[in-house]
Amino acid sequence: MLRTLAHIVSLFLRPTLDALWYGRHLPWTLRWRLLVFQPLSLLGNALITLPYLFRRPFTVDYIPAGSDRELRVLVFKHPRRLALEDNTRPGRPLRPLHVDCHSGGFVGGYPESAAPFCDHLARTTGAVVVSLSYRLAPVHPFPAAIDDVDAAIAWLQTNAASRFGADPTLMTVSGHSAGGNLALAATQAPACHAPADTAIKASVTFYAPVDMRPTPWEKPQSGDLPEWDPLSFMCPLFDSYAAPRKAEMGESPRMNPIMAALETLPEKMLLVVPKADILVKEQLEFVERVKREIEDRGERKRSIETMWVEDQFHGYLEVPDIAVSKAKKMEAWDKGVDLIRAVHRDYGWKWNE
Repeated sequence: MLRTLAHIVSLFLRPTLDALWYGRHLPWTLRWRLLVFQPLSLLGNALITLPYLFRRPFTVDYIPAGSDRELRVLVFKHPRRLALEDNTRPGRPLRPLHVDCHSGGFVGGYPESAAPFCDHLARTTGAVVVSLSYRLAPVHPFPAAIDDVDAAIAWLQTNAASRFGADPTLMTVSGHSAGGNLALAATQAPACHAPADTAIKASVTFYAPVDMRPTPWEKPQSGDLPEWDPLSFMCPLFDSYAAPRKAEMGESPRMNPIMAALETLPEKMLLVVPKADILVKEQLEFVERVKREIEDRGERKRSIETMWVEDQFHGYLEVPDIAVSKAKKMEAWDKGVDLIRAVHRDYGWKWNE
């Protein structure tokens, strides 16, 4: 408990700690933005974490991400129903494994921000859901975050069965915003795509940045976005994950999933795309390109879908229910769950809520 509290306190103050201590090597143009970001981060993280201080649908665990580093993860695992004894039949004794990556523009956020979706997914599919943390920019730019996600998934591929009772050969992934980028980038590891047995079978992303080559201020504005953004001065901070390596990594799908070859992507994919977002164009271009390649190659086992959300904005799934109704959020989450449940059925797993 003390370990978790110390971790959360450090994350609550992370922008200030990075600006004044861990990021002393950073240019002042990023450090002052971190200090300005602190109250916004504090408010957002309080709204995310306070509901889980006394009642949690998850357990907290720590998994290695290297010889000297651990990642804090949330594990969602709902009790097995006695009526579902067929789930333990030979050939599928373990639960499916799902890995989620949290949002935060690569510079903030907690796994708790996706807890409503992760809990819903675990409850309705029976999967073991592991929601990851990762190192944050600007102190830790690319490839720190994707290196952490890759390391966590590699550890899970070896240890998920014994530690969590989860099957690494039936793994799916998801992520909101920056986490969507990381979820798709993780498929690029050789053990995470075909022909590996541990290939990631499906992905669900919510307003994911798939092309990090343009800066945030260079991306096309949606017609529903205001002409003046009061937080536009924060754009250099949100670009700080990719900026130091853009010139040399422009073709890398680990930074820019839009560049990924078809054969390295999951068999089934869903992208939830709200209309009011600077990321609309790149997501739709990614979907159209993948669809075209699927059709050209006659890849009948593959599919990619878009859920277009006409009246919502980037981040709408993570704001309080008073701002966006739970029913509206469930439309997107249920769409993702439906895809993952279909993949589970294809691989012999059944679960009735």
